[in-house]
Amino acid sequence: MTDHIERQLHLAEGAISSLKVAFASGDHKRVDQHFGSCEALMVYGIAPDRAELLQVTEFRVEQGHSLAKLESRMEVIAGCFAVFCVAVGESVFRQLLAAGVRAIRVDSGTPISQLIRQLQQQWPEGAESGRRQQRRERQDDRLAALAASDWDDE
Repeated sequence: MTDHIERQLHLAEGAISSLKVAFASGDHKRVDQHFGSCEALMVYGIAPDRAELLQVTEFRVEQGHSLAKLESRMEVIAGCFAVFCVAVGESVFRQLLAAGVRAIRVDSGTPISQLIRQLQQQWPEGAESGRRQQRRERQDDRLAALAASDWDDE
C-alpha cells in the first residue's frame, strides 16, 4: 500500500487535538483535489481554540483506478472525522462512510484555513471545557478514594 506514497511527514501526535480532519490538496493551502487521485493529504488536529498540522502525505500521481492507490489514501485518513475534497466517487464515498470518515465536498480552491475556522465556529459551546471538567472530577474522586483508603505501613 505504501508504494503509492511519495513522501510522508508526521509533525505531531495530536494529543492536544480533539478532531482529526484531512484535506485533499495539491498546493498544501487549498482544497483542490479529487480524493481518489489527490497529490497530497494534509491531516490537521483541530480543537476549538487551535489547529495543528499533524501529517502531510504526498502520493505518486498515477492515472486510472487502483485498489492499492485508494488503500494508501484510506490508510492516511484512518481515524479522521472527515476528509474535505473537490470530488469523490460514489463507491469510495460509501467506503469512507463504512470506515467512519465523512467525505465533504467543497468548491475547488477553498482555503484550508477557512474550513478549519468554520469547524471551530461550529464547535458545541462548552464541549471542550465540559470534558476537562469531567476529567478533573474523575481525578478528584480517585484522590478522595485514595485518601479514604486504609494505609498500612509495614
